[in-house]
Amino acid sequence: MDWMKLREVNMKESLLRRLMFLHEKYEDLFLEKNFKLFNDKLKKELEMSRKVDLTEKLEEYEKNKVRIINANDWDYPVKLREITDYPLFLYVKGKTEFFNYGINYRKKFSETNDSVYYHHYRSSGSGNFNGDRKHIGVVGTRRSTKFGRSACEKVVRELLNYDIILVSGLAEGIDTIALSTVVDKNKKSIAVVGSGLDVVYPYENKRLWEKISEEGLLISELPLGTKPLKWNFPKRNRIIAGLSDGILIAESFKSGGALITAELGFSMDREIFAIPGFINYPSFEGCNNLIKKNKAKLVTCGEDIAIEFLWDLKSKKSRKDKLDDEERLVFSQLKEETSLEELVKINKMATNSILSILMRLKLKGLITETGTAKYMRIV
Repeated sequence: MDWMKLREVNMKESLLRRLMFLHEKYEDLFLEKNFKLFNDKLKKELEMSRKVDLTEKLEEYEKNKVRIINANDWDYPVKLREITDYPLFLYVKGKTEFFNYGINYRKKFSETNDSVYYHHYRSSGSGNFNGDRKHIGVVGTRRSTKFGRSACEKVVRELLNYDIILVSGLAEGIDTIALSTVVDKNKKSIAVVGSGLDVVYPYENKRLWEKISEEGLLISELPLGTKPLKWNFPKRNRIIAGLSDGILIAESFKSGGALITAELGFSMDREIFAIPGFINYPSFEGCNNLIKKNKAKLVTCGEDIAIEFLWDLKSKKSRKDKLDDEERLVFSQLKEETSLEELVKINKMATNSILSILMRLKLKGLITETGTAKYMRIV
């Protein structure tokens, strides 16, 4: 927790980031081999920080059941490292096991070396990082329509069958609908907020806020007492994108926070999904544009997202048991990627008949189309 001392002496964020990047522990700064390299101004700031007493502040956080995680802690979420300006401190309340973290890799010499360490860590399959890729961000406009709220609730409710962890922002509108759906079903949720964890915003979400802090996880990069200032929210969106494996834009105008989150996710190679809306609804212009520009996959149900991630569902075995003879035959032939032409030739059936069977198997979530008229099992 000693890194907090540097923030208490108002050290510039860029300098604090660099020091934490180069040194694993606060105490390492004062080793003679390191300290002698600093200029006089920095030495003075460091000496001032050693005199800071954090006892009273930490007691306040403990009283509020808030834990502080810094970027050098072993349980800092590894995926957040993909953000250029990842938060140096996270204030969390609730079940931190909802993070998808592994053992924290160390930063040593440069961004280039760090990239090498990072990719080595990813390829090693260590810890939980690769996991099941089930952190799904759901964001959208505060000014949601009845159609948007209904569509969001439907897709989220279906996604819960796949044991996802939903990540959202706890704002009015779509965020509230998504998180309420999860909480009502007693499922896993992470809410990233734009205020201190002792400042409920919007106040109408007080019950939801408290429920998530007990059964899910609340996250902020802002210290206790921070008001929900408007510039906190766009910045918060990068954490939602960073924690998510995929991001669903449930309803969005042509500009706004949801699209910022989508663009951030797109830049981090996250899977982006969007619910389409009526072309004369301004509140769906953002979603429709993402789909039109091939920046988001069109989804109308939770299974659309599940198929993209190749998730298994417990009920799929029973679905296979309910196949008719033609479906069972074609399904058995898809042990590896197979083209439509091959299936027609093997079964000596009309192209339209094979296509009809394939469509039924896709709708049951048992196969996926992997390329131009090529298909394979996903279970």
